[in-house]
Amino acid sequence: MIQSAKFPSAEVWMPNWLFDVVCVSERVAAEVSERFVVDMGEVYKPRNGPTATRQILPRQTTQDWHRPADLERAVRARHGQHYGETTGSSCNQCGRWKWLPVSENEAPISGVAVASASDVIASPERFGSGLNSFRHVLFRRPLGEMLLAASPRNWDLVEAVIQ
Repeated sequence: MIQSAKFPSAEVWMPNWLFDVVCVSERVAAEVSERFVVDMGEVYKPRNGPTATRQILPRQTTQDWHRPADLERAVRARHGQHYGETTGSSCNQCGRWKWLPVSENEAPISGVAVASASDVIASPERFGSGLNSFRHVLFRRPLGEMLLAASPRNWDLVEAVIQ
């Protein structure tokens, strides 16, 4: 459900502060569904109900993408000045560990972990805290290029290094 006074008009967009959520217009959704192996969900407005917009739903992989030692190094390199040796925290309600935020390429990604039939996948690791937590998400290049072409002002391709 999107709660906003103004609904985005871009062909491809990410709701504010939801870094693992990608929404696409009806036109782009039709093309994505036809060409790629992805799951899609409906997007609703609180007062108006369903829209033609779709959310691309990444399949979460089961195996961790990053080794804990690699994530610890990446987190300390990025956040050490402000957080010292702290690398994350556990949720008080569910106990899930959430790393301090780092990008996908700041720690090596295991090739075995990202094997999937889906063209968009999400890591089992969580980053950030509270409502600002997110997973790492990878798009196969052809899908990423199609999304970039649909909305070039809002997107950029970043090459992921998979070992």
